[in-house]
Amino acid sequence: MYDCDPKEIKDIKDKYNKKIITALTIENQEDVRKYKAYESVSEIILFDSKGYEKSMSFDHNLLNEVEDHVEKMIAGNIKTEDVANFKNKHYILDVSGDLENSQGVKDINKIDKFLNTVHNINS
Repeated sequence: MYDCDPKEIKDIKDKYNKKIITALTIENQEDVRKYKAYESVSEIILFDSKGYEKSMSFDHNLLNEVEDHVEKMIAGNIKTEDVANFKNKHYILDVSGDLENSQGVKDINKIDKFLNTVHNINS
């Protein structure tokens, strides 16, 4: 959920009894610290770039201060080549944009390359 305050998220969670992923757009350390307001109402905190679907990046090192108990997902222009950089991090990675062709359709060759990259990292 983008652009909801913690009370709105709690109300939605209570009404529908669903797990919640809260998305925060990140540009600086102050943006990262906002996760603290959402951790009690969200199962996963998604840290994304300010670009939304424009595939912009942000400095993932900004997440180093996020506590380990927080379930973290990251997005924002993560490429297949970047996956090895996250090997020892406890993040859920959103690489979906990197797996699309220029028309926005998933590309089987890019998916195959991604799966091989992950396999080689774990071998």
